[in-house]
Amino acid sequence: MKVSLVSLAALLGVAAGFSAAPSSIGNTRSVATTSLTSVQLSSTQVDAAPFAKPPRVVREQLPTVYVYDHCPFCVRVRLAMGVKNVKHLIHFLANDDIASPTALVGKKIAPIF
Repeated sequence: MKVSLVSLAALLGVAAGFSAAPSSIGNTRSVATTSLTSVQLSSTQVDAAPFAKPPRVVREQLPTVYVYDHCPFCVRVRLAMGVKNVKHLIHFLANDDIASPTALVGKKIAPIF
């Protein structure tokens, strides 16, 4: 809820700074402006613990991840493996390589774990 109040207050602050320009025909419109006095913002300071890297996970047989370098889903898998500190092998697939993923899972799809 605090995020939406802050966003609303920022929006009202920006909207209050604008005024309607008169049109060239002669019709002028007035724009009602709102003040921020009715919106109260509160902030609390939270002390966060620094990031502690988890212990390294190393298996006897390293898992192989087959990925495309341009695929956002493959990037997520690589990010998760890095955050969890899992040692793994990465095999980058070429975009026109149809035989490798088809042989592994039956269709051209990635990531393959």
